[in-house]
Amino acid sequence: MSTIKAISISNRKGMRKENIETTRLVVESGLEHDAHAGRWHRQVSFLAEESIEKMRDKGLDVVAGNFAENITTEGLDLVNIGVGTHITLGETELILSQLGKICHTRCAIYHQAGDCVMPKEGVFGVVVTGGNIHVGDTIHVLKKRSTSAAIITSKETGQSHADQLRQLTSAAFRPAFIRFDVLNNKEGGNLVAILKDLTATQQTDDIIIFDPSGSEGLALIDYSKLPGSDNRYRKNGSTIHYCRTIEEVEQL
Repeated sequence: MSTIKAISISNRKGMRKENIETTRLVVESGLEHDAHAGRWHRQVSFLAEESIEKMRDKGLDVVAGNFAENITTEGLDLVNIGVGTHITLGETELILSQLGKICHTRCAIYHQAGDCVMPKEGVFGVVVTGGNIHVGDTIHVLKKRSTSAAIITSKETGQSHADQLRQLTSAAFRPAFIRFDVLNNKEGGNLVAILKDLTATQQTDDIIIFDPSGSEGLALIDYSKLPGSDNRYRKNGSTIHYCRTIEEVEQL
């Protein structure tokens, strides 16, 4: 049986979380009073107790919440459930929305052990049915999967067009959640790495590259176009839509 081993929250980002016995999950937000809650695709974070045990085996004195996870699970193979899968925690329901994460700065745990388990084995979810959860609640993996979508664009373009892109993507594909990934041009850019993660690890159903500058098109040179289309590509079950204008996004 899979259960909630611990529940943890914090009032600021970038810090270890404190254990609590019970809380409320809020639809389209996350854990009540937690700093990471909000309108995005990583509302709730999960890490297995079995993953934390790996770090203890490296000599670290760590407990649930030290990796900034909200829900510590026990008896659940988190990393092999798959993005888009529905799970229940007590009376609530969530959809898994991301496997692993990229840490842009090394945390204290990484410096202590030379490794950190959260980037590889942490999992994230969005809340679709809210309610109260408690330590010890049973976790069920449902035989239900929802579709996902991702929007890749520059920080500046994302800030000015985020709501419009979200609305158009939602209308075109009806995904359960939409994630945003930010492009940068440092050291040759990061589009190739983002696409590899989305198509291979996350298995995102529809990926929109919104590139008004046209500077990112070369990253798709090794991708095969779908028949009858000049801007759609397919890889590992994901469809990639390369759009340079809002009008092209409207036509998806």
